[in-house]
Amino acid sequence: MATAFTLEAVADNVAAGGDGGIGLAVDRAGNPNIAFLQPGNGQIVVARRNGGTWTHKNAQGAFVSFESRPCIAIDSQGNPHLAYKNLSSGELVHTFKSGAQWSSTVIRTRLDPQHQPGGIANVALALHPGRTDPASRDAAYFVYVDLGSDGIGFAHTGAGRTPTTVQMDPNHMTTFSGPSAVFDPSENFFVAYVGIFETGSPQDSILIRTAHLTDNIQSAFSTPLVVDGSRSINVRRATSIARTSGSACIAYFDSASKTLKAAINLSGIAGIEPIATNINTFVTPSAAAARFGDFRVAYADVDAVKLASRGQLPDWTVETVDAVSAGPVSLAYDSSGTAHIAYVAGGKVKYARRSE
Repeated sequence: MATAFTLEAVADNVAAGGDGGIGLAVDRAGNPNIAFLQPGNGQIVVARRNGGTWTHKNAQGAFVSFESRPCIAIDSQGNPHLAYKNLSSGELVHTFKSGAQWSSTVIRTRLDPQHQPGGIANVALALHPGRTDPASRDAAYFVYVDLGSDGIGFAHTGAGRTPTTVQMDPNHMTTFSGPSAVFDPSENFFVAYVGIFETGSPQDSILIRTAHLTDNIQSAFSTPLVVDGSRSINVRRATSIARTSGSACIAYFDSASKTLKAAINLSGIAGIEPIATNINTFVTPSAAAARFGDFRVAYADVDAVKLASRGQLPDWTVETVDAVSAGPVSLAYDSSGTAHIAYVAGGKVKYARRSE
């Protein structure tokens, strides 16, 4: 039987809110870093645990749109990077810290300048690991929904063309949402997202798709692959993608069947697996790769924060992490196999950890 999670309060003197959720990343030393927003003004706060003690600071000038998730990643020097939809302009902003100084840059995102309005709807962030490509180390990679074209866009802070299109429907019949992004252990960059074809009937045609970067300089992507083309699914919220060497897990919530699902690809063998059924609330999953090639998915059900675990067999085991009502969660694993989960419950940030 798995051991219970250790639960901790984070920044108890700071209120947390927003519908977009929370961001969590772990640095090389295994220290969790959590990005959350204050209700009322959308200020992003970054909390860090070091030696069992939590500290937190406002990210200077970083104010996020309330329905958006603040994405966080930690670079090779231990500095936090944030990506978010700006509260006032709706643009994609990249904010990062170096030493004691915060810096912000507006990222160009417009895929088709002829269309209005601009700005983004959702964003995902990943930093290039730079182990085999040192020149690209710590470059920020963004995937987002471009409101000007309704397409999925890609931008980055490294060398090469930016922004570019992952997928776009020139006829505007298909819209896209819920992007997620990850680097695999070989430093290949993968994305997942939802495509919604408006049929005009009560049931739109909704497909879960994935693609990968094929050319770093031209920022070109592979032809998108449909991983779930079931005619009856209804997915409106974010996907979450995790990868190991040669294997992939894309988690998403199908509100039509009230089922949390995973599109699994193990060494080229693909399938759709139910993680949890009879879920009576909208779920925003967070997927991660644990050690030994296993996958985990954290989510908040109506009455608890939960963690679903999958080994090498197509069976998912679900356990309760914390029996509270919570907003969207964020899950990460460090190199030692410790699970880290962040979430907002009762207007405060909470954190759970367990060594596996």
